[in-house]
Amino acid sequence: MSRLELRGIGKQFGKNRALDQLDLEIGPGEIVAMTGPSGAGKTTTCRLVAGLEFPSEGEICLDGKNSNSLPTQDRNVAFMFESYALYPHFTVLDNITFPLRAPKHKNRYRPEEIQRRAIELIQGVEIGGLENRFPNELSGGQRQRVALCRTLIQEPRVYLLDEPISHLDAKLSYRLRGEIRRRLIQTETPTLWTTPNALEALSIADRVVVLVGGHVQQMGTPQEIYRHPANTEVARLVGDPPMNLLTGTLGKENGTLFFHHPAFRISLGESFRTGLEARAKGEKITLGIRPTEINVLEGLGDGHTGEVYVFEPFGKYIILSVRLGGDVIKVKTSHLRLYQPGEKVRLQFEQANLLAFDPVAGNRVL
Repeated sequence: MSRLELRGIGKQFGKNRALDQLDLEIGPGEIVAMTGPSGAGKTTTCRLVAGLEFPSEGEICLDGKNSNSLPTQDRNVAFMFESYALYPHFTVLDNITFPLRAPKHKNRYRPEEIQRRAIELIQGVEIGGLENRFPNELSGGQRQRVALCRTLIQEPRVYLLDEPISHLDAKLSYRLRGEIRRRLIQTETPTLWTTPNALEALSIADRVVVLVGGHVQQMGTPQEIYRHPANTEVARLVGDPPMNLLTGTLGKENGTLFFHHPAFRISLGESFRTGLEARAKGEKITLGIRPTEINVLEGLGDGHTGEVYVFEPFGKYIILSVRLGGDVIKVKTSHLRLYQPGEKVRLQFEQANLLAFDPVAGNRVL
């Protein structure tokens, strides 16, 4: 039963601080997904664990032992590179089985066992019939799946999957992420899975780490990350579309707390009154609300009037981009009909799901 621990890891490349004080522990059979934009430090983290880079400070511990100076070949880490790194002169089958046929595993695996494992993986990722092709005869998505099989066939101390399904079409990606998760959680091996796609991270992980500019913005379960983003950085990354953020001022009239936006005014409920009433009248605040928690109203009644900017039909739901004053917000609704740019619509926010953020620091205050 393996365990990976990163304690106060920092990495400096010249003047560039790629990682800063990264603390992370991944237990046996646990999948931790690391998500963030390009340049966040995701691949650097994988390379540090694999021993291809060395930390500027901090400790990398495998099974409780400091492994900072341990050579790559002695770490027993299975690393799927984002670039695939396939052997061009090997067939698909030879690429996949190479880790089990390597000299360090001489006589450990029987040929029939190696073949059985490879075929099972090949069928699982839907590249059957390509066993005898070479990498230059494959599409990008096929090469990615070969690299994935070559990683999963191993029995390592740690799996490192650097954007393992990023180049697959949406339908195949949807099918495979469940299959890969099923396979990984049956092992007692910790897995670090990196992806710029926050929804992918939520769907496959036991815990999610949101990394921006080398700094951990939030770490928690998928539910915690989605429902309670720690700051506006996380809120902007997570969701499809991500959370709407609207900045306005607080006001109070006859004991009722209000949020004033240039395009509308709403009263805030008891939880907001308790959490925000200590703030000064007229102080700025940023409200966050997810696109699925905004209702489009028909007929007469209350609501906040906006103007349709973009209409995107997706079959079972639609996404509207709506102008509210100087802001454009996203609304995801199953209220299916055609909308025209410039058309007036009335919106209603579900108050129970509103969040509040500090407009300067960006941290969530409620």
